[in-house]
Amino acid sequence: MGEGRRGFWAITRHEDVMSVSRNPDLFCSGKGIGMGDPPADVLELTAALPLMDPPRLTTVRRVVSGAFTPKRVAQLKLRIDAQAARIVDEFVERGEGEVVQDLSRKLPIWTISEMLGIPESMRDQLSSVAEVLFAAEDHDSEVRTDNGGTAALKAGMDLHRMARTLIKDRRSDPGDDIFSALVHTDVDAEPLSDQILRNIFSLFITAGNDTTKNTTTHAFKLFCDNPDQWLHLVSDRNALGSAIEEMIRCATPVIRFGRTATTDTVLGGVDIAEGDAVVMYYESANRDESVFEDSENFDITRNPNPHVGFGGGGPHFCLGAHLARLELSALFARLAERVTAIETGEPSYIVSDFFNGIKGMPAWVAAR
Repeated sequence: MGEGRRGFWAITRHEDVMSVSRNPDLFCSGKGIGMGDPPADVLELTAALPLMDPPRLTTVRRVVSGAFTPKRVAQLKLRIDAQAARIVDEFVERGEGEVVQDLSRKLPIWTISEMLGIPESMRDQLSSVAEVLFAAEDHDSEVRTDNGGTAALKAGMDLHRMARTLIKDRRSDPGDDIFSALVHTDVDAEPLSDQILRNIFSLFITAGNDTTKNTTTHAFKLFCDNPDQWLHLVSDRNALGSAIEEMIRCATPVIRFGRTATTDTVLGGVDIAEGDAVVMYYESANRDESVFEDSENFDITRNPNPHVGFGGGGPHFCLGAHLARLELSALFARLAERVTAIETGEPSYIVSDFFNGIKGMPAWVAAR
């Protein structure tokens, strides 16, 4: 293996992904969640929710989860619906457009900005920064080349600079937003450090934007490839709930996450040694034929649908799952009202072992 790399067990079955996810005492996150073996100082610098373990994770997550309670999200619902209608209507009136830029990316970044209380003066820059950081995950992107790498570095610095500004503002003038709550939260009788607050802010912006954006784009392509499923949704809006779950399963916007075994154990009949890395492949688990019949088919009536698109449960289950479902529902409910047929051009996928993303795709819609 190369420097900073170690061997790992690939966890591909649904049952095993669920087992690793739900047993943090056996499989921890604090030693890294990627495929490498990062130094301790790097782990400290990048410490945020995905790299925390209970009980600290439990404490911080309890505070962060306040942003995503059904009650708080419900308070946003009417505004999300209105924003989604505006975005969809603009797209439909043109009859065509670039799905990622004109449709998918707009609602997630608006929603997370609202929840964090990000001022309007920051939002355009924030959106641009989020797109550069997403492009940095693409091994085929100029942002990852020697000449373009500085763009990703600058974007990361800009994001942390915005976080520092918000931290300073919220310390002196807290508002009714989740970032204010985090700034004024103590963990183990100590306030969260600025470093952790900046990392949590970055996580909100990247995870809250990229996963929902990519699911929306993939869903557009899925409905184009399966026009019978689109006609089903148009004719039966009661299918929207199960349709959203199937979009998430088929899109699986996050491909994998890693853990480290804390003791010798057995997983799926295989001996795992203490210190071994295990990498959960959500995309594979979401196509496990022992769980999902005809798993390669896109079926918006699939029920039950125990996908792991938000993780396999446990302490790291996606905090924004309810919010993501609400955003997807708002967008596709409006699309089903306005559009009778969807056609897409060839998608341009990012080359990444982490995000299952589409960076560009033309589309045409037939309006009612």
